[in-house]
Amino acid sequence: MRIVLVGNFNEKRAGANFYATVRKLANGFVRNGHQVMSFSDRDVAREASKWGIGRAGDSHANERLIELCANFRPDLLVLFHADKIANETVRELRRRLPALRVCVVNIDALFLPENVARIHRFAEVADMTFITTAGERLREFATPTHSLSYIPNPADPSVETLQCFAENDQPADFLCTVGAETSTTPRGKFLREIEKRVPEARYAYYGLEERASLQGMDYFDAIASARMGLNLNREEGYPLYSSDRLAQYAGNGLLVFVARSTGYDEIFSDEEFAFYRDIDELAEKLRFFLKNDGERQRIARNGHERYHTFFSERLVARYIEDVMEGRPLSGSYAWPTEIHKHS
Repeated sequence: MRIVLVGNFNEKRAGANFYATVRKLANGFVRNGHQVMSFSDRDVAREASKWGIGRAGDSHANERLIELCANFRPDLLVLFHADKIANETVRELRRRLPALRVCVVNIDALFLPENVARIHRFAEVADMTFITTAGERLREFATPTHSLSYIPNPADPSVETLQCFAENDQPADFLCTVGAETSTTPRGKFLREIEKRVPEARYAYYGLEERASLQGMDYFDAIASARMGLNLNREEGYPLYSSDRLAQYAGNGLLVFVARSTGYDEIFSDEEFAFYRDIDELAEKLRFFLKNDGERQRIARNGHERYHTFFSERLVARYIEDVMEGRPLSGSYAWPTEIHKHS
Protein backbone atom coordinates (compact mmCIF):
# COMPACT_ATOMS: atom_id res chain seq x y z
CA MET A 1 0.00 0.00 0.00
CA ARG A 2 0.82 3.64 -0.30
CA ILE A 3 0.21 5.25 3.08
CA VAL A 4 0.13 8.89 4.14
CA LEU A 5 0.74 9.16 7.88
CA VAL A 6 -0.29 12.55 9.24
CA GLY A 7 0.79 13.37 12.79
CA ASN A 8 2.82 15.56 15.05
CA PHE A 9 6.42 14.63 14.33
CA ASN A 10 7.35 17.65 16.43
CA GLU A 11 10.35 18.87 14.48
CA LYS A 12 10.48 21.97 16.68
CA ARG A 13 11.84 19.76 19.46
CA ALA A 14 14.78 18.73 17.28
CA GLY A 15 14.61 14.99 17.87
CA ALA A 16 13.71 15.13 21.55
CA ASN A 17 10.70 12.91 20.87
CA PHE A 18 12.57 10.27 18.88
CA TYR A 19 10.62 7.57 20.77
CA ALA A 20 7.18 8.99 19.81
CA THR A 21 4.60 6.37 18.86
CA VAL A 22 3.92 8.03 15.50
CA ARG A 23 7.52 7.36 14.49
CA LYS A 24 7.30 3.71 15.57
CA LEU A 25 4.11 3.25 13.59
CA ALA A 26 5.80 4.67 10.50
CA ASN A 27 8.61 2.16 11.03
CA GLY A 28 6.11 -0.67 11.34
CA PHE A 29 4.35 0.15 8.08
CA VAL A 30 7.66 0.42 6.21
CA ARG A 31 8.99 -2.82 7.68
CA ASN A 32 5.77 -4.52 6.58
CA GLY A 33 6.57 -3.55 3.01
CA HIS A 34 4.53 -0.39 2.49
CA GLN A 35 5.58 2.99 1.16
CA VAL A 36 4.96 5.71 3.72
CA MET A 37 4.85 9.48 3.32
CA SER A 38 5.00 11.19 6.70
CA PHE A 39 3.34 14.59 7.02
CA SER A 40 3.80 16.65 10.19
CA ASP A 41 0.71 18.84 10.19
CA ARG A 42 1.73 21.05 13.10
CA ASP A 43 5.21 21.67 11.78
CA VAL A 44 3.93 22.59 8.33
CA ALA A 45 1.39 24.95 9.91
CA ARG A 46 4.04 26.48 12.15
CA GLU A 47 6.43 27.14 9.29
CA ALA A 48 3.73 29.04 7.44
CA SER A 49 3.09 31.33 10.39
CA LYS A 50 5.71 34.05 10.48
CA TRP A 51 6.29 33.91 14.23
CA GLY A 52 5.03 30.39 14.84
CA ILE A 53 1.82 31.65 16.44
CA GLY A 54 -1.77 32.08 15.42
CA ARG A 55 -3.75 30.00 12.94
CA ALA A 56 -2.50 31.45 9.64
CA GLY A 57 -0.63 28.24 8.89
CA ASP A 58 -3.52 25.85 9.43
CA SER A 59 -5.02 26.43 6.00
CA HIS A 60 -1.58 26.05 4.46
CA ALA A 61 -1.11 22.67 6.16
CA ASN A 62 -4.45 21.49 4.80
CA GLU A 63 -3.62 22.68 1.30
CA ARG A 64 -0.24 20.96 1.43
CA LEU A 65 -1.83 17.68 2.50
CA ILE A 66 -4.22 17.83 -0.43
CA GLU A 67 -1.28 18.53 -2.75
CA LEU A 68 0.73 15.65 -1.28
CA CYS A 69 -2.15 13.21 -1.73
CA ALA A 70 -2.71 14.41 -5.30
CA ASN A 71 0.91 13.61 -6.10
CA PHE A 72 1.16 10.37 -4.13
CA ARG A 73 -2.40 8.96 -4.43
CA PRO A 74 -2.36 6.99 -1.17
CA ASP A 75 -4.47 3.92 -0.56
CA LEU A 76 -4.63 4.68 3.17
CA LEU A 77 -4.67 7.95 5.10
CA VAL A 78 -3.71 7.60 8.77
CA LEU A 79 -4.53 10.59 11.00
CA PHE A 80 -2.45 10.37 14.17
CA HIS A 81 -3.70 13.18 16.44
CA ALA A 82 -3.67 15.32 13.31
CA ASP A 83 -5.44 18.21 14.98
CA LYS A 84 -4.56 20.76 12.30
CA ILE A 85 -6.34 18.78 9.59
CA ALA A 86 -9.92 19.86 8.98
CA ASN A 87 -12.73 17.41 8.31
CA GLU A 88 -13.49 19.25 5.07
CA THR A 89 -9.95 18.46 3.91
CA VAL A 90 -10.59 14.75 4.45
CA ARG A 91 -13.88 15.04 2.58
CA GLU A 92 -12.06 16.73 -0.31
CA LEU A 93 -9.49 13.94 -0.38
CA ARG A 94 -12.26 11.37 -0.51
CA ARG A 95 -13.87 13.21 -3.42
CA ARG A 96 -10.59 13.20 -5.32
CA LEU A 97 -9.61 9.65 -4.34
CA PRO A 98 -12.83 7.61 -4.09
CA ALA A 99 -11.01 4.41 -3.05
CA LEU A 100 -9.14 6.13 -0.20
CA ARG A 101 -9.49 4.48 3.20
CA VAL A 102 -9.15 6.73 6.25
CA CYS A 103 -8.34 5.79 9.83
CA VAL A 104 -7.44 7.62 13.01
CA VAL A 105 -4.85 6.53 15.57
CA ASN A 106 -5.56 7.92 19.02
CA ILE A 107 -3.24 7.32 21.98
CA ASP A 108 -4.82 9.69 24.49
CA ALA A 109 -7.13 8.75 27.35
CA LEU A 110 -10.91 8.78 27.44
CA PHE A 111 -10.85 10.69 30.72
CA LEU A 112 -9.62 13.75 28.80
CA PRO A 113 -12.63 15.76 27.57
CA GLU A 114 -10.63 17.23 24.71
CA ASN A 115 -9.83 13.73 23.48
CA VAL A 116 -13.46 12.66 23.58
CA ALA A 117 -14.25 15.70 21.43
CA ARG A 118 -11.42 14.74 19.05
CA ILE A 119 -12.81 11.22 18.59
CA HIS A 120 -16.30 12.54 17.84
CA ARG A 121 -14.90 15.09 15.39
CA PHE A 122 -12.90 12.63 13.31
CA ALA A 123 -15.72 10.05 13.47
CA GLU A 124 -17.51 12.24 10.92
CA VAL A 125 -14.92 11.50 8.21
CA ALA A 126 -12.89 8.41 9.21
CA ASP A 127 -13.74 4.76 8.60
CA MET A 128 -11.99 3.56 11.79
CA THR A 129 -10.41 4.82 14.96
CA PHE A 130 -7.70 2.72 16.59
CA ILE A 131 -7.30 3.72 20.22
CA THR A 132 -5.19 2.64 23.19
CA THR A 133 -8.24 2.02 25.38
CA ALA A 134 -10.32 -1.14 25.10
CA GLY A 135 -13.79 -2.03 26.29
CA GLU A 136 -17.44 -1.46 25.58
CA ARG A 137 -17.26 2.29 26.00
CA LEU A 138 -15.79 2.49 22.49
CA ARG A 139 -19.22 1.66 21.13
CA GLU A 140 -20.53 5.10 22.09
CA PHE A 141 -18.26 6.64 19.44
CA ALA A 142 -19.41 4.31 16.66
CA THR A 143 -21.61 5.63 13.87
CA PRO A 144 -23.07 3.97 10.78
CA THR A 145 -19.85 4.93 8.93
CA HIS A 146 -17.28 4.78 11.73
CA SER A 147 -16.06 1.89 13.92
CA LEU A 148 -13.40 1.56 16.61
CA SER A 149 -10.87 -0.98 17.81
CA TYR A 150 -8.14 -1.24 20.42
CA ILE A 151 -4.42 -1.19 19.71
CA PRO A 152 -1.57 -1.32 22.27
CA ASN A 153 1.32 1.10 22.54
CA PRO A 154 4.00 -0.53 20.37
CA ALA A 155 7.61 -1.24 21.24
CA ASP A 156 10.21 -0.87 18.49
CA PRO A 157 13.57 -2.69 18.76
CA SER A 158 15.28 0.15 16.89
CA VAL A 159 13.96 2.64 19.46
CA GLU A 160 13.72 0.74 22.75
CA THR A 161 17.30 -0.52 22.62
CA LEU A 162 18.15 -0.75 26.34
CA GLN A 163 18.31 -3.99 28.31
CA CYS A 164 18.00 -2.86 31.91
CA PHE A 165 17.39 -6.44 33.04
CA ALA A 166 20.97 -7.31 32.11
CA GLU A 167 22.45 -4.80 34.59
CA ASN A 168 22.72 -4.99 38.35
CA ASP A 169 24.56 -1.80 39.27
CA GLN A 170 21.98 0.88 38.48
CA PRO A 171 22.05 3.85 40.88
CA ALA A 172 18.24 4.00 41.14
CA ASP A 173 15.87 1.27 42.24
CA PHE A 174 12.49 2.73 41.34
CA LEU A 175 11.73 5.11 38.46
CA CYS A 176 8.58 7.05 37.71
CA THR A 177 8.34 9.79 35.11
CA VAL A 178 5.26 12.00 35.06
CA GLY A 179 4.28 15.28 33.47
CA ALA A 180 4.05 17.88 36.20
CA GLU A 181 2.92 16.76 39.64
CA THR A 182 3.13 18.04 43.19
CA SER A 183 2.86 16.20 46.49
CA THR A 184 -0.79 17.30 46.70
CA THR A 185 -1.99 15.77 43.40
CA PRO A 186 -3.28 12.18 43.40
CA ARG A 187 -0.24 10.81 41.57
CA GLY A 188 2.13 12.91 43.67
CA LYS A 189 0.55 11.66 46.89
CA PHE A 190 0.80 8.07 45.67
CA LEU A 191 4.50 8.43 44.88
CA ARG A 192 5.26 10.06 48.23
CA GLU A 193 3.36 7.31 50.02
CA ILE A 194 5.54 4.67 48.35
CA GLU A 195 8.62 6.50 49.65
CA LYS A 196 7.21 6.45 53.17
CA ARG A 197 6.38 2.75 53.07
CA VAL A 198 9.64 1.61 51.49
CA PRO A 199 12.23 4.18 52.62
CA GLU A 200 15.14 1.87 51.86
CA ALA A 201 14.62 2.15 48.08
CA ARG A 202 16.44 4.71 45.94
CA TYR A 203 13.84 6.70 44.03
CA ALA A 204 14.05 8.59 40.76
CA TYR A 205 10.87 10.60 40.31
CA TYR A 206 10.92 13.01 37.38
CA GLY A 207 8.20 15.59 36.89
CA LEU A 208 7.41 15.65 40.61
CA GLU A 209 8.03 18.87 42.54
CA GLU A 210 11.45 20.33 41.83
CA ARG A 211 12.66 17.47 39.62
CA ALA A 212 11.94 18.42 36.02
CA SER A 213 10.40 16.16 33.43
CA LEU A 214 12.76 14.61 30.92
CA GLN A 215 12.89 14.26 27.17
CA GLY A 216 15.26 12.94 24.53
CA MET A 217 18.24 10.87 25.58
CA ASP A 218 18.03 12.36 29.08
CA TYR A 219 14.85 10.34 29.46
CA PHE A 220 16.50 7.17 28.18
CA ASP A 221 19.49 7.81 30.47
CA ALA A 222 17.05 7.87 33.40
CA ILE A 223 15.57 4.54 32.30
CA ALA A 224 19.05 3.06 31.93
CA SER A 225 19.94 4.17 35.46
CA ALA A 226 17.03 2.30 37.09
CA ARG A 227 16.12 -1.30 37.92
CA MET A 228 12.34 -0.98 38.15
CA GLY A 229 9.71 1.44 36.88
CA LEU A 230 6.18 2.36 37.88
CA ASN A 231 3.65 2.77 35.07
CA LEU A 232 1.33 5.22 36.84
CA ASN A 233 -1.50 6.66 34.76
CA ARG A 234 -3.30 9.84 35.72
CA GLU A 235 -6.41 7.70 36.20
CA GLU A 236 -6.59 3.92 36.38
CA GLY A 237 -9.41 1.52 35.61
CA TYR A 238 -9.87 2.15 31.88
CA PRO A 239 -9.52 -1.25 30.16
CA LEU A 240 -5.97 -1.70 28.82
CA TYR A 241 -5.36 2.04 28.78
CA SER A 242 -1.80 3.13 29.41
CA SER A 243 0.34 6.01 28.35
CA ASP A 244 3.19 5.09 26.02
CA ARG A 245 5.40 5.00 29.12
CA LEU A 246 4.55 1.30 29.42
CA ALA A 247 6.12 0.53 26.04
CA GLN A 248 9.19 2.61 26.88
CA TYR A 249 9.71 0.96 30.28
CA ALA A 250 8.99 -2.63 29.29
CA GLY A 251 10.61 -2.25 25.88
CA ASN A 252 13.83 -1.10 27.53
CA GLY A 253 13.90 -3.91 30.07
CA LEU A 254 12.80 -2.38 33.35
CA LEU A 255 10.77 -4.51 35.74
CA VAL A 256 7.49 -2.65 35.35
CA PHE A 257 4.94 -2.26 38.14
CA VAL A 258 1.42 -2.15 36.67
CA ALA A 259 -1.96 -1.76 38.37
CA ARG A 260 -4.16 -4.83 37.98
CA SER A 261 -7.09 -2.51 37.33
CA THR A 262 -5.65 -1.82 33.86
CA GLY A 263 -6.45 -5.37 32.79
CA TYR A 264 -2.95 -6.04 31.54
CA ASP A 265 -2.77 -9.06 33.84
CA GLU A 266 -5.11 -10.77 31.37
CA ILE A 267 -2.42 -10.55 28.67
CA PHE A 268 0.78 -10.75 30.72
CA SER A 269 1.53 -12.74 33.86
CA ASP A 270 3.27 -12.19 37.17
CA GLU A 271 6.26 -13.82 35.50
CA GLU A 272 6.54 -10.76 33.25
CA PHE A 273 5.30 -7.73 35.18
CA ALA A 274 4.97 -6.77 38.85
CA PHE A 275 1.19 -6.44 39.08
CA TYR A 276 -0.37 -4.85 42.14
CA ARG A 277 -3.92 -4.35 43.41
CA ASP A 278 -3.18 -1.52 45.81
CA ILE A 279 -0.31 0.32 47.41
CA ASP A 280 0.08 -2.39 50.06
CA GLU A 281 0.81 -5.03 47.41
CA LEU A 282 3.04 -2.62 45.52
CA ALA A 283 5.13 -1.91 48.63
CA GLU A 284 5.36 -5.61 49.45
CA LYS A 285 6.61 -6.48 45.97
CA LEU A 286 9.03 -3.57 45.90
CA ARG A 287 10.61 -4.78 49.16
CA PHE A 288 10.84 -8.31 47.75
CA PHE A 289 12.63 -7.27 44.56
CA LEU A 290 15.01 -4.99 46.46
CA LYS A 291 16.18 -8.09 48.30
CA ASN A 292 16.04 -10.44 45.31
CA ASP A 293 17.68 -8.70 42.39
CA GLY A 294 18.08 -11.94 40.45
CA GLU A 295 14.30 -12.32 40.41
CA ARG A 296 13.97 -8.71 39.31
CA GLN A 297 16.28 -9.40 36.39
CA ARG A 298 14.52 -12.64 35.43
CA ILE A 299 11.00 -11.22 35.40
CA ALA A 300 12.11 -7.99 33.70
CA ARG A 301 13.80 -10.05 30.98
CA ASN A 302 10.59 -12.03 30.49
CA GLY A 303 8.53 -8.86 30.31
CA HIS A 304 10.90 -7.28 27.83
CA GLU A 305 10.78 -10.33 25.57
CA ARG A 306 7.01 -10.73 25.76
CA TYR A 307 6.26 -7.05 25.19
CA HIS A 308 8.42 -6.93 22.07
CA THR A 309 6.84 -10.20 20.89
CA PHE A 310 3.21 -9.31 21.60
CA PHE A 311 3.20 -5.56 20.96
CA SER A 312 5.84 -4.91 18.31
CA GLU A 313 5.57 -1.96 15.95
CA ARG A 314 5.20 -4.38 13.03
CA LEU A 315 2.30 -6.27 14.63
CA VAL A 316 0.43 -3.10 15.57
CA ALA A 317 0.89 -1.77 12.03
CA ARG A 318 -0.15 -5.12 10.56
CA TYR A 319 -3.35 -5.16 12.61
CA ILE A 320 -4.26 -1.72 11.26
CA GLU A 321 -3.51 -2.97 7.75
CA ASP A 322 -5.67 -6.09 8.24
CA VAL A 323 -8.65 -4.09 9.45
CA MET A 324 -8.37 -1.30 6.90
CA GLU A 325 -7.99 -3.72 4.00
CA GLY A 326 -11.06 -5.64 5.20
CA ARG A 327 -9.24 -8.95 5.19
CA PRO A 328 -9.28 -11.76 7.74
CA LEU A 329 -6.73 -11.22 10.49
CA SER A 330 -3.38 -12.38 9.17
CA GLY A 331 -2.37 -13.87 12.52
CA SER A 332 -3.38 -14.13 16.15
CA TYR A 333 -3.01 -11.00 18.24
CA ALA A 334 -2.50 -10.93 21.99
CA TRP A 335 -4.87 -7.99 22.46
CA PRO A 336 -8.67 -7.78 22.00
CA THR A 337 -9.50 -7.47 18.31
CA GLU A 338 -13.20 -6.73 18.55
CA ILE A 339 -14.47 -4.10 16.11
CA HIS A 340 -16.94 -1.85 17.92
CA LYS A 341 -19.63 -0.98 15.41
CA HIS A 342 -22.81 1.06 15.46
CA SER A 343 -25.75 -1.05 16.59
